[in-house]
Amino acid sequence: MLRVIMVLLIFSYSLCVQSQSLTYLAISTQAEPFQIIDQAHKGIVTDILEQAITDLDISVTEQAYPFMRYIRMMQSDKTPLWISYGSPAWQGDSEVNIQSRHLSKENLFNVSHVLVVKAQRPINLYSIEALFGKTVITLNGFNYPGLDEYFASGEITKVEVKSHESALKAVENSRGVAFIAMKTRALYTINKAKLDRNDFTFLDFSSIIPPYPIHFSYSELVAEETKQQIDQAISALKYSGEINKIIDFYQGN
Repeated sequence: MLRVIMVLLIFSYSLCVQSQSLTYLAISTQAEPFQIIDQAHKGIVTDILEQAITDLDISVTEQAYPFMRYIRMMQSDKTPLWISYGSPAWQGDSEVNIQSRHLSKENLFNVSHVLVVKAQRPINLYSIEALFGKTVITLNGFNYPGLDEYFASGEITKVEVKSHESALKAVENSRGVAFIAMKTRALYTINKAKLDRNDFTFLDFSSIIPPYPIHFSYSELVAEETKQQIDQAISALKYSGEINKIIDFYQGN
């Protein structure tokens, strides 16, 4: 009798693992093109997730919030089983590191940073000192590893704006010499806003902000078996070239 009960318990546990329901937490603004809210196309990370779970017994319900509430919703008492995205580069001591505490083993893709400058107003980026005494455009609420210390010291001045499109227009209007951006996001915004790509020059900024990977991130209560299934699906999507196709689509390639 005891053996029968144990078998039933194991079977019940396996069913729970195979049919886990997750809440997909999304940022309502500023996360484009990783997450796009209320659009026909939902964003790079969202599209990858939808393809990854197509053949898995995993259901996902999306909830979108402004960034700081998005972070608060990751607390276990609010959303015990969630999935989103994060990066090991974002791990640290601040409260927002909850986004990146438990990452998928498989990375989704890598991101690199650029300085977006006016094509008619190039700058010689020989080192970080080239920006001393100048004003750059940044996004409100974002951290900039490798630069925050210079903002704090006043060696580099920043103008914060609320969106990528506002940042690019601020560059066009010479409110700053450059916009510090993920290349993927800058290309997406130029394409979406129908701006002229030839009006801007991209300067490689990887010596200041090194490229880093983007992963799925999870709450600590998500089952390991669920994460393993999603990792296998990510690997297959990368091997087939589907992830590159998704990224190219949002960059207008």
